[in-house]
Amino acid sequence: MLAKLTRMEARLFLREPISLFFGLIFPALFLYGLANLFPGFMDPATELGGARFVDVYAPVAIAFGTAMLGLSALPPTMATYRQFGILRRLRTTPLHPARLLGAQMIVQGSVAVVSAAAVVIVAAVAFDVPFPQSPLWFLLSFLLTAVSMFATGLLIGSVARTTQAAISIGMAAFFPMLFFAGLWIPRAIMSDTLQTISDFTPLGAGTEAMSNAWFGTAPTAMQLAVLIVYSVVIGVITVRVFRWE
Repeated sequence: MLAKLTRMEARLFLREPISLFFGLIFPALFLYGLANLFPGFMDPATELGGARFVDVYAPVAIAFGTAMLGLSALPPTMATYRQFGILRRLRTTPLHPARLLGAQMIVQGSVAVVSAAAVVIVAAVAFDVPFPQSPLWFLLSFLLTAVSMFATGLLIGSVARTTQAAISIGMAAFFPMLFFAGLWIPRAIMSDTLQTISDFTPLGAGTEAMSNAWFGTAPTAMQLAVLIVYSVVIGVITVRVFRWE
């Protein structure tokens, strides 16, 4: 049943060119555009401890892609199913909500993996950013970040009554998450207060964990704990509050 649902959701996702573009292609394009449009983006910066902005923004671009999929694509998909009675009809079948949510996670997760790989390749080939020096830690950090984002998106999609409500709630979470991930202000130059807040947000902790692993340092126990707690707690809540109609 899960395999059939996953194939169906994959076909439906591939029919949405906007979601496919922003989830799959845009993160790498975003990094490429920043590096080519902003003066000094390729130069070592004292405020970043000698690192270049392109080095710092590579993991941010990956976090951006996972947030786009988790908070922008997932919630309206689930809400649309509810609004148009698709979930109500599924309720008459032996289908458990966890399988439907799992199919969504698998499809969106697969897209996130390809998107992240594109960012890594573009960063390395176009801008001489080294490949992640601690690949296993990087992979773990990325997966936990993606799961926390998808769990949040599924929670929104599980309770939103309409597509528009899901979009609004998702965007209300999307932009603050990106801020604390360092999209507008790199985490390295945030105030101590903002860094502390960022450390306890899933995207902030995830970005920092991926950045550490990218440049050869293991993520801290706190970063991994934040991601695990968000993933587990929100995932459990999502299954419990899921509404068919």
